[in-house]
Amino acid sequence: MRTAIGVFTTIFLLSGCASLVPGTSREADVNAYFGQAAEQRQLPDGGRVLDFPRAPLGHENWRVTLGPDGIVRSVEQLLDEAHFARLKPGMTLDEVKRALGRHGEYSAYAALSEEVFSWRYMEVGIRRMFFNAHFDANGRFKHSSRSEETIPTNDSDGM
Repeated sequence: MRTAIGVFTTIFLLSGCASLVPGTSREADVNAYFGQAAEQRQLPDGGRVLDFPRAPLGHENWRVTLGPDGIVRSVEQLLDEAHFARLKPGMTLDEVKRALGRHGEYSAYAALSEEVFSWRYMEVGIRRMFFNAHFDANGRFKHSSRSEETIPTNDSDGM
């Protein structure tokens, strides 16, 4: 199963970002493809990380890493099983956001003393889901859950 997901992700990345080639593409190519980065941060070596969230309604969060020379080092989709698996209990919200990018939805549950940040994603490219990160009262990641995204219907006959 893991291999199938990896193969699908590779095919998706190659087809979805065919115009961005690590080692060849430049920052201008990234801007032409994605537009302006919603968030960016400087790396110690002079490179930069650019985030392109598609939240709240999108199912993707893209991250592009540039070298100090402005050439693309990597392009990755953050909302997948490999990235979800990197989350560990005790992480802060900032650490989780750094791993997954900007969230799409937020809920607070006072009775549980918990906050839940959610990201829409496509499970194996065909099933619309939410990945939910649950945080305790101290703002530490407790666990995750998943829920299927329900799409409202426009029922014109009132039934």
